[in-house]
Amino acid sequence: MAKEMKDDVLGTIKGKMPVYKNGLDSSGEIILCESGIIVHTEGNTLRVPFSHVKILGTSGDMPLGKVGVEMDVFDQMGDKHYFHFGMSDMHLNTLKRACEK
Repeated sequence: MAKEMKDDVLGTIKGKMPVYKNGLDSSGEIILCESGIIVHTEGNTLRVPFSHVKILGTSGDMPLGKVGVEMDVFDQMGDKHYFHFGMSDMHLNTLKRACEK
């Protein structure tokens, strides 16, 4: 049986979702964890508990079945971070369900 992957802060890793700066070019990923997300984008890594995701919505359609996503989050120090990227609508729905818990 494979060893379960964990993040020291946010718990068990549930999956990874690629994010795009446009419909074609990957610009990072969001790692879905047990109690939050890890955002790897633009050379930075940010760990965010689900309760610190304040805005998560669409901004429009993108090429190749992607949707534009806007996300406002607060890190554990209280600093606000704004992200705008593309992702598949299936991954967006998964992320929304996780943040609603």
